[in-house]
Amino acid sequence: MLTGSVYRVSVPVSKESFSLLTGEPKIYIKTADSDTKRAHAFCPDCGAPVYSSAVEDPPTYSLRVGCLRQRADLPPRKRIWCRSALAWSLNVAEVPQIDRQ
Repeated sequence: MLTGSVYRVSVPVSKESFSLLTGEPKIYIKTADSDTKRAHAFCPDCGAPVYSSAVEDPPTYSLRVGCLRQRADLPPRKRIWCRSALAWSLNVAEVPQIDRQ
């Protein structure tokens, strides 16, 4: 539900390496099943997700790849939350593709 998709692609980055170039994101706090709270930042104008992090003094940020200029240079390195993955989402290589909308 968080992404509106069956996938969410994130890149971890240390807080020392992270800085926003422009704007001030809107933040909401999500509470996980474990009661862990995470801050989720998104663009207040278009709603695009920007990052998530611990609520207090985050050591790292999970950057949402969709808003990064370097996204083509960031291939996947691992998959998480596979237990709840939709079975068909694990291999879409045979699904016909269209280059443009």
